[in-house]
Amino acid sequence: MPETAWQPATETRSARTADVFRAAAQLMVEKGYGGTSIGDIAQAVGMTKAGLYHHISGKQDLLFQILSHALDELERVVSAPTRLIDDPEERLRQLIRLNIQGSVKHGLVFTVLFSEMNHLELAQQEVIRGRISEFHALIQGALQELAEQGRLRELDMDIATMLIMNVFTGLARWKHHDFTRDEEHLIHETVTYTMAALLKPKR
Repeated sequence: MPETAWQPATETRSARTADVFRAAAQLMVEKGYGGTSIGDIAQAVGMTKAGLYHHISGKQDLLFQILSHALDELERVVSAPTRLIDDPEERLRQLIRLNIQGSVKHGLVFTVLFSEMNHLELAQQEVIRGRISEFHALIQGALQELAEQGRLRELDMDIATMLIMNVFTGLARWKHHDFTRDEEHLIHETVTYTMAALLKPKR
């Protein structure tokens, strides 16, 4: 993994670290990676540029750490709990539910920011893509089990997986800008719609 100046946060400073990452991600989403300076980020989080450089080696390093943090949260909040569910249908339902809940609670901007991944070094991109592929595998595993049980529609697994991922990205962009509906209603409708598209109708 590429070296980083800001090592994983301890429990005592993890909240502050998450706040810094969230504020920086918000700026990068609003202004674009190229349009966001270290000075902008430092001002947004109430630090000096020198203070921020004490923790990071540069803007590229910060982007890598933000995306790594988002994937750490994805593992903790979504992947780890859903792996414990035996039934593939319930596993997939909870994966969708927990992903949306986690995005709303921990920062929709993190989901949107993955579109800026091309600004990372190739080695960093490989690390991030490798971790994303682990999440893809979790989705595909549930789909494969459902197919083996005769409960899944005739679908291309790769396309179905990418469409599920696009649901998460699309909701993050939508809700990040102007979505005002009740969160639970959003989750219920999204889970219902997605599962209906995947599963054979029950007879």
